[in-house]
Amino acid sequence: MKNKINVMGVDLDAISVLAFSQKLKEFLLNDYLNIVFLITAKTLEYANEDEEFRNSLTCADYILPSQEMLLYLPCPHIYENSNYVSDFHKLQLSVRNMEGSKKTVFVISDMVNQVESFLNYKRKAEDRFIIAGSYMGDIVENEDLVVNEINATAPDILVLALESPQQELWIAHNYTKLNAKLCLVLADIKDGMLKEYNEIPKVVQKLGLQGIYHRLKAWKPWKQSNAKRIFKKKLENYNNK
Repeated sequence: MKNKINVMGVDLDAISVLAFSQKLKEFLLNDYLNIVFLITAKTLEYANEDEEFRNSLTCADYILPSQEMLLYLPCPHIYENSNYVSDFHKLQLSVRNMEGSKKTVFVISDMVNQVESFLNYKRKAEDRFIIAGSYMGDIVENEDLVVNEINATAPDILVLALESPQQELWIAHNYTKLNAKLCLVLADIKDGMLKEYNEIPKVVQKLGLQGIYHRLKAWKPWKQSNAKRIFKKKLENYNNK
């Protein structure tokens, strides 16, 4: 099931975890690059302030929220009781539900290990997503070099985990040059999602408490409440223009 929900001028895709897992499998069979943006409230602000950035989002096949509030505050009647891909944990679940052979991954980020942990989280068998290459430098200054390195690797999946708006503008400018099948653009979440996948203390691993460890790290009620309050106000201001 998929719906388009306009939030502050940007069409977000509301799609179930299972349906998106199937869509990801289809993307990996294509002979051209499919793009998925995972965005935050901050991304929506960029889109409202900068027309070039807003236009860059149109290259995406799917634009998904990395925070549940981006769906349930604007459209509670649509979000309620629906297992949508509504944050990065649900995106991770969609990735984990994919079946098939091992896939190669090229990562553009300075947090390569965390991206690898995110893709392979809770896998009991051998890792299915293999990091085949990475780049950590300036993607704008070294644009041709980055494109060449990606194409030399020819990965199944390209992951960008940098800062917005740089990475969205870069992929919009270069996606037609890239030899990959699926691109995941993880916007402005280095301090959130990827920090959850820093190395787990060995004592926690020995006790098999990784799931509880991640949930406790992610549980920040005061911070979450404040973020919802701020976004709700900005949403009201936009809708009252």
